Amino acid sequence: MNKILVFIFALVFAGSSVNALASEEQKALDAIQKQYESVKTITARFVQKSYVKTMNQTLEAHGKVQIKKPGKMKWVYNAPEPQVLVSNDKILWLYVPDEGQVTKVPVESIYSSNTPALFLAGKGKLTNSFNVVTVSNENGLITVVLVPKEEDNSIDRLVLVANSKSYQIVGSTVYDKLGNRTEIDFSDVQINKKISESTFQFAVPEGVELLDYSSKQ
Repeated sequence: MNKILVFIFALVFAGSSVNALASEEQKALDAIQKQYESVKTITARFVQKSYVKTMNQTLEAHGKVQIKKPGKMKWVYNAPEPQVLVSNDKILWLYVPDEGQVTKVPVESIYSSNTPALFLAGKGKLTNSFNVVTVSNENGLITVVLVPKEEDNSIDRLVLVANSKSYQIVGSTVYDKLGNRTEIDFSDVQINKKISESTFQFAVPEGVELLDYSSKQ
């Protein structure tokens, strides 16, 4: 469960403005925020690269993501290990076919403990809890580096990457306190494409074990 949740937490977007930034940096941040606010749905392919320090190894996975604000997400991992994650405004489901197992947890338990996930769901502003350290614009890409305002037991810093023309987020990286990092790159991004509500519904397949934590607070 933890690996795929780290992936979700890594996928974040720039929030409100920060007065300490220079005018050009502020302009770029404001443009990213404006673009984000105009987005109601996102469909994209992704490549995830997770560096695990204890193994000194980078693990790569890829698949397709669909997001509908607020609070609805579906991640389908095609390789190397098939996985499906579905989240609506109340419940998050993680299905791992090779393990014959589904995990069910309350969305509140994730959002309440992780501001990036809250913001991704369209229910908060990232910079309420994070400071913007730098904003740079090179080779057609805007890179934003953020750090937690308060001590965080897991996240060390977040790095966002946006297209400098469209201001659409095209990638992000999360670094944790243990020296691990998870990088995500998007392609074939489609904005505000109609997504059916049925996409975010999940039925436990017959014969699959259910680990239900949705009523355990």
